[in-house]
Amino acid sequence: MAGFLASSLEIGLSAALPVAVALVIFLVEARGPLASRIQASRGIVAPYFTSVSILFGLFAALLVSDVWQKTNAAKHAVQIESDTVLVLAHLARANGIDAIVIPRLKAYATAAGAEDPYSTGISGTRNETGKAYLDLLTAISQAYGLDGPVRATMLTTTRELLRAHDDRLNLANDVTAPIKWFAILVFGAITQLALLLVHVDNRRAMRLAVGLFTIAFSFCLVIVAIFDAPFDIVLAGEPRASLKIALGGL
Repeated sequence: MAGFLASSLEIGLSAALPVAVALVIFLVEARGPLASRIQASRGIVAPYFTSVSILFGLFAALLVSDVWQKTNAAKHAVQIESDTVLVLAHLARANGIDAIVIPRLKAYATAAGAEDPYSTGISGTRNETGKAYLDLLTAISQAYGLDGPVRATMLTTTRELLRAHDDRLNLANDVTAPIKWFAILVFGAITQLALLLVHVDNRRAMRLAVGLFTIAFSFCLVIVAIFDAPFDIVLAGEPRASLKIALGGL
């Protein structure tokens, strides 16, 4: 819940801040202490704006690509984790150790599904998941009657389960998200200022150009805010939902 509220606030700021910056720029140009000097100047040549806008465009394209890849990686991690639970259950049934493995798989899925990376109690639930995983790994390692290749296959699959779990938590706790969001905000504000300076001798053209760019700027920030925190919006309720389906298949 805390993560969802934080994301909602970030999306609201992403839509509002570019507009606020544009209004401040208009105010400074029209009535601020520098208004007379700005209006008396002839502005700067258009190629200056081109260099700034190219930097903004390249950074925005790179950042949007990065956040989409992050969301896809998060979806993949959730899917691998739930699919691996089912694969282990099928292998256990096929080799007659379902009575040992499936209760432990259910314990793992229940503990992992209860994890909330934004909760102050994440360490407690993560410890429960770790205990359930170690119990599952021990049961497979010590299961009587398994031949070598089957045991190796099940142990490898169990390690994939842990890898998917760790990938999911790492993606959910990416500390670079606020830095990337702030960086594109700075680049966008600089580009808005560049537009003002290029069109300073034509107030109507300046306001139109800054206004149109501000719409695109807000859209980029909103996209980053949505997809850079996939477990808040795009994958809200995960991995609980996918693991619940996996539990139903056990």
